[in-house]
Amino acid sequence: MAQAASKTCEICVSSPGYNFCEQCDQLFCNGCKISHLRTKMSKNHTFLSGLNINSDIRQFCKEHDENFIYYCMECDTPICKICVIKKHKAHDFVEIKESTDRIKAEVKKDIETKIKNIQSNIAEVDQGSHTYQADVKEVIKAIKEEGRKLKEMIDKKVEALINTVRQKDAKNVQNLQSDGNELKTALDKAKEQQKFYQDTQEIKDTTKLLQKLKQIKSQIEQIDEIQIHVMPSVKYAQQKATETEIEKLFGKLTFG
Repeated sequence: MAQAASKTCEICVSSPGYNFCEQCDQLFCNGCKISHLRTKMSKNHTFLSGLNINSDIRQFCKEHDENFIYYCMECDTPICKICVIKKHKAHDFVEIKESTDRIKAEVKKDIETKIKNIQSNIAEVDQGSHTYQADVKEVIKAIKEEGRKLKEMIDKKVEALINTVRQKDAKNVQNLQSDGNELKTALDKAKEQQKFYQDTQEIKDTTKLLQKLKQIKSQIEQIDEIQIHVMPSVKYAQQKATETEIEKLFGKLTFG
């Protein structure tokens, strides 16, 4: 239950919560309020703002003092039996439990899809990194073999090429590690919402459960899709030449 005295945002739990959503019965800070109004399911929600707002969770329709027993699909809000025959007469509505079950299924599917996509990207990064490192080793081996044949006169050239490979390799590895870290962070966020979803199984109040599920769904939608770098590759095209053609002997180093 929201506690007005604490005046803490119930979403980020760090900033002052001076905005009370009448549909979700939760306190929001200014930043979380903006994010809440940007989501499809809550874009029409209304807020009470100020230092002394009453954030006690409502179990009854404030207009008719009746229990919420239905959920209006068009207005995205719980309604009572009097609301049905008045303001929402021509609207599509379902029993509030049915709406809760539907949202529950959607949230579960969203979580599973998000986790599956993130895990797939992590596997792709891991496999790409392994293949790329194998290519790096092969290129360095080829460069060293040419250097051995050309002996001292081309040692400097050999080292220059190796350094180029290693420098580029370091940059690409950094990109791969960065991708991996971002994906794992996104995975942690998705799993955190999964834990919140599991916790909702203990909530008996269908109105409160519905709002909690909508909050989890909103948080899942806010987890950004990670754009991973193009998987790097490296090749070395060898050439054969005499000692008088040292500059032409070395193959062209390319990175993908």
